[in-house]
Amino acid sequence: MTEATPGGASRPAQPRLAYPPSYAEELKHRVLDELAMVQGRIKVAETLDPNMAKEEFRKAHGSQRGARLQSARKWLLGREDDLMQNFANGDEIDPARIDPVVIPVRTPQDVDVFKYATLQWSVPVSNGYGRRTRFLVRDRQNGKLIAIFALGDPVIAQSARDTAIGWNTEQRNNRLYNVYDAFVLGAVEPYRQLLGGKLAALLTISNETRDFLFHKYDGQETGIRKQIKDPTPVLITTSSALGRSSVYNRITFEGALMFRSVGFTKGYGHFQFSDELFVELRDYVRDVVLDDPNAKVGSTVYGSGPNWRFRIIRTALTQLEIPAENLQHNIKREVFLAPTAVGWDAYLRGETNEIEPFDLPTERIGEYYRNRWAIGRAERRPGFALWNREEARLLPKASLGLTSTVAPTPGRVDMGAYSLAIGTAARVVHGRTPAGAVSDGVAYISRLEGPGLAISAADITWANGEREVRGWDRHDSDPILEDVIGRLRIGIHPAERFKTQSVMELRTAVRKAEAQSNVAKTTSVELSESVGFDVAATFDKLAEAMVGTRESLLKDAGTRRGQLCVVFDDSDRVTPVLAWAITRPLSLLLADNREKPTAPVLQRKPPRMEDMNVDRSAAGPA
Repeated sequence: MTEATPGGASRPAQPRLAYPPSYAEELKHRVLDELAMVQGRIKVAETLDPNMAKEEFRKAHGSQRGARLQSARKWLLGREDDLMQNFANGDEIDPARIDPVVIPVRTPQDVDVFKYATLQWSVPVSNGYGRRTRFLVRDRQNGKLIAIFALGDPVIAQSARDTAIGWNTEQRNNRLYNVYDAFVLGAVEPYRQLLGGKLAALLTISNETRDFLFHKYDGQETGIRKQIKDPTPVLITTSSALGRSSVYNRITFEGALMFRSVGFTKGYGHFQFSDELFVELRDYVRDVVLDDPNAKVGSTVYGSGPNWRFRIIRTALTQLEIPAENLQHNIKREVFLAPTAVGWDAYLRGETNEIEPFDLPTERIGEYYRNRWAIGRAERRPGFALWNREEARLLPKASLGLTSTVAPTPGRVDMGAYSLAIGTAARVVHGRTPAGAVSDGVAYISRLEGPGLAISAADITWANGEREVRGWDRHDSDPILEDVIGRLRIGIHPAERFKTQSVMELRTAVRKAEAQSNVAKTTSVELSESVGFDVAATFDKLAEAMVGTRESLLKDAGTRRGQLCVVFDDSDRVTPVLAWAITRPLSLLLADNREKPTAPVLQRKPPRMEDMNVDRSAAGPA
């Protein structure tokens, strides 16, 4: 007896196992536990604004991504240092000279680079279906990786797509072969910060991509019906990973809209079932549920029916008496269509056999991208130039038993036009504490970047036990920010009602006429209106920090009981610098009608102080 494998070959069937009577109940509980964790995140996301909802969606994929990284650990140990060299440092990129080239993945090295890039993303990528071709996008100016994409067979039935085309079943069966799905598509850092994802999307419909696919599949039989068809790509489809897309929206080329939103998926999928749990469900179905372990429901052969993971999971859920509606995770992905020719829709409906392909050479696409997106983005968000390829490292050097003089990767909080790099350096300082004592201390340095803005802050822990956050260096920022360098410090004090918690007051910097800036009392509502996002909800989601009055949080009945404050964990490095950023430099800039931030999103956790390389060579004044 043989068993079907993904490539369509066969192997000896595995012996069927005997399970104890309690196994089904144990398996059912493991399924329900995993579902509860993911569904909880998604329910929270449904109550939030779009930016914060996406962060919850990312967390919902967290266990799946963690499992992928764990399974790749041995491979990363041997390959990561080499593969990281394919990523550019920010200072290696001149946005005006970005020159993309599309490279089909052919060599083992290309395979590894593609795999490493996919592991960077918070949402694990799909393996695709049927025909699958992977591409790297490199920058000729430095040879570094800009983005990756992969094109494969689309799902057979997709209601938003089929409605937009106007397909009936027969028409779809006849011309689905001319549709390719971009099941992997995205830019890597630091090109992501320069909207490199939009460049990658346009390159999926480039002349070079179209010609490569045609020559690769010309003359081959189709996987299901064993026919020879014209493989010319007439339509590229893709969908967002996290609800409504900011990458595919408004992708134009020389004034024409190239990617069209046609609706959303219904929110079905199987990412909420971990790979480890899926293996158990598969074996359970094959060994216990089915009389024939090689029946169609257990086959992985392409063309044997709808997605085989769905069939396995649905069968297992039915047997375990778990409602099949749990296959609907409710993350509705936005669906986009990108035609590659004039008359694409009539051709796909079989109303004509003639199309006029668009002329989209990679060179023209690159020129358009530079002028339309890259150059302007770099001017508005110069922080991309500070990105270091070490930030791409997936296995920290400490976990490898290695020592390094390289500083740990800073944390990153994105806020639309602004970003925070948290933990860029650490150094010994000497100066006066908030209480006026002369003392030594250790400063944990972070940096706020944005339009006309590059300012450092120091979270200082003094030898006498005091702690504060203060502006450290204005660099080339707007001169009005000089007022927050060494002044308007925010003291951090123990929150006596909460063990291992600290508190800092939230007062906003204000400037009157030519006088020096000072601070003024504010409320949670006023502060939220000023910065453009819900401050209390943001601190809660980022670090489980609490925002409220001293009276409501600390039961303070004194004269400062109405003062707004934030309570956070002593080890939290995000809350102090973010609180300083929105109440000091951003408060002054927003009063000057500058661009508002978006709700902060934590992209990378900051390093712990104990992991920092503390500069003790020259203690500077604080």
